[in-house]
Amino acid sequence: MKRLSLLLLLILASSGATYAAHKTVVCHLQGMSNAISFVAPNKIGDLPKIDFDYPVEVTRFSLHTDNLLLVAMDQDEKERPRIFISAQWNKQNHAYTGQFMTDFGGNELQLDNGPVSCALK
Repeated sequence: MKRLSLLLLLILASSGATYAAHKTVVCHLQGMSNAISFVAPNKIGDLPKIDFDYPVEVTRFSLHTDNLLLVAMDQDEKERPRIFISAQWNKQNHAYTGQFMTDFGGNELQLDNGPVSCALK
């Protein structure tokens, strides 16, 4: 029983150390000239800040168990999604690959979508 407790403690300690270091997530969106980058928060449940063409507020963020999820809404129009990224860890590329959706429109919708590749730096 003591061995099991010690093993669980070591596993939890090592997973906590993973989140202790600041990691920058850099996402390259196919067809877009600029990448989106942000610092992954240290604490689970915290939300990153993103520099985007329009002010956005991240409402959902998860970087766990080989999955990356990011949802950011317009800061003023809270029901208007501006960024959506869903990607899974690709062992061959050593990156998260998946799909994105962005809205670069001002008063009108200007939706772009396609493949995304995100790396941790």
